Amino acid sequence: MDIITLSQHLVSEETTAEFLREKSILKIFTHCPYCYSERIHIVRRNKYKCYACHREWSQRRDSILEHHRIPMSKFVWALKIFELEVPVLRAVSELGLAYNTIHHLFTLFRQQIYAFVTQDELLAGEIEADESYFGGKRKGKRGRGAANKTPVFGILERNGKVKVEIVQDVKAETLLRETIRKVKRGSLIYTDRFRSYDGLVAYGFRHERIDHTQHFVNGKVYINGIEGFWSYAKGKLLKFHGLSTKLFPYYLRELEFRYNYRHKDLFDLLLDILASGSY
Repeated sequence: MDIITLSQHLVSEETTAEFLREKSILKIFTHCPYCYSERIHIVRRNKYKCYACHREWSQRRDSILEHHRIPMSKFVWALKIFELEVPVLRAVSELGLAYNTIHHLFTLFRQQIYAFVTQDELLAGEIEADESYFGGKRKGKRGRGAANKTPVFGILERNGKVKVEIVQDVKAETLLRETIRKVKRGSLIYTDRFRSYDGLVAYGFRHERIDHTQHFVNGKVYINGIEGFWSYAKGKLLKFHGLSTKLFPYYLRELEFRYNYRHKDLFDLLLDILASGSY
């Protein structure tokens, strides 16, 4: 959704509320959540009231907005700004909200994305698998065995999605376990010659390797797709100038999400994700 179209829905809090109800982010109450009577109506301050038990509740109840006091229009604008990858400091200036408020909202959006992308979905067909390392110091050894870095295992389905997982190590047992969790048996998996991939055939996968000491492409045998994702992810993360261990998984899954749905309308998809979340 473009900015001009979105702005037409956010003229007032009333039009914003209607927009959010259309997107199923705000619930349409048909009965009282306390006594289940159908004798309800919207009253002052955008609240519902039950004329059976005389209790009131906010229209934000049971939604992602329930515990946020900011105007609903600014919440929607924060989501749009997040979709456009606007930095937090600039978002603070654009929306006139506190830094902690914007940071909390962006973290909340990333947590919902995390829940969405971690849903079970097996990849199949031709698969590329590889590991990479994030964070830590730039000096010293890089790649496998690098100190102070977080290992991440990635699996890419050609002409499909990528899935990433932070792993404790890159031992064979770890990488095989993650492959079994994410890839349908019988799929053809391309890797480099790292020994941790030696057991793939024994677990029901077809397996071909590329020897990077000789060439990077040998017909259909290559892992350029997953390596392209690593370049994409690391380039995006550079602008954050370091992330905490606690938040890194959410940023990583956000990049998985953005990469997989790069040809989609991310804003509409984000609205769907927020509508389907549990709060």
